[in-house]
Amino acid sequence: MQFDLLDKPLVYIPVKWPGVKEGPNGEAVATEHSVEVQVEILDRVELVAWIGDSAVDTSDAVDEEAVARILAKELGSFKRVAQGWRGVKAGNKVAPFTDDNIGRIIRAPGFTDAFGAAYMAAWRGQIATRTGNSSGSAEHGQAAEPSDATRKDETNPTPPAS
Repeated sequence: MQFDLLDKPLVYIPVKWPGVKEGPNGEAVATEHSVEVQVEILDRVELVAWIGDSAVDTSDAVDEEAVARILAKELGSFKRVAQGWRGVKAGNKVAPFTDDNIGRIIRAPGFTDAFGAAYMAAWRGQIATRTGNSSGSAEHGQAAEPSDATRKDETNPTPPAS
């Protein structure tokens, strides 16, 4: 595939983060939240500016006015790259991509960290980790070098010696 200098990539990225939900008896049950956010992949200069402009100092978030300023900055930062979403519900309906709904999701515990990590993975072209990449093996460990016993596959085109 060729690289197009005129491209302004607009893609959906998966954002997943751990959380809790109410279980059948009212107890906390671990869950994984998952949404897809449509984002613009910024060029390097825009990315550096976005990261610099996005920095939020929460040390002064002791009153409602300070919290409102922080949330407004986070909302603006999110909307700088995000254009829409999929998989966000409000009750039984699809949640529209509005400032109020965006504010609610960016306040959700863990979302902003997960979004930042997902965005940077997409920016680097690393949308998902290949299944098995970090599982390792009992014999060779997680980061073991290939050995003669390593089976032939895409990462080891030379078959084991017979």
